[in-house]
Amino acid sequence: MNRLKIAVGAISFILAVFCFTAPSFAAERFVINYDKKRDVTDNPVTIEQGGYKIKIDMTRPARPFSEIVFRVFIEKDGKPVNISQGHILFNMSMDMGLYKANLQKASTGYTAKVTLPKCIFGGKEWYGKLAFGHEGGQIEKVFLFNIKD
Repeated sequence: MNRLKIAVGAISFILAVFCFTAPSFAAERFVINYDKKRDVTDNPVTIEQGGYKIKIDMTRPARPFSEIVFRVFIEKDGKPVNISQGHILFNMSMDMGLYKANLQKASTGYTAKVTLPKCIFGGKEWYGKLAFGHEGGQIEKVFLFNIKD
């Protein structure tokens, strides 16, 4: 009986280790190395991708279980761009599930609203992947931010 308990315990442990370290995610994974030029935690950032100048800002401080509003301004050749569709996907280093916010036209630019959970292991760094369509092409850019407790 003790051998059976030990065997079941060992198998359970091995499965738990595999499940927590396996590279499978319920949501798309797009974790990037820290880059201050992409960090919107304290200040808006302006990034460029494929000839587009993209300014990303957000409500501060970002808190878990509270609505966060992202403001996105997109220009090409110095003129505002009207996109065909767009969204922001969110994730962390660990799998937190699928969180997606669609871009909505605002008086200036676009907004996306999301409510994100708190990581039970204390993680605070979130990644956002902005994706939008324009002139038949698809543009994607990843940024990051921290949630404050």
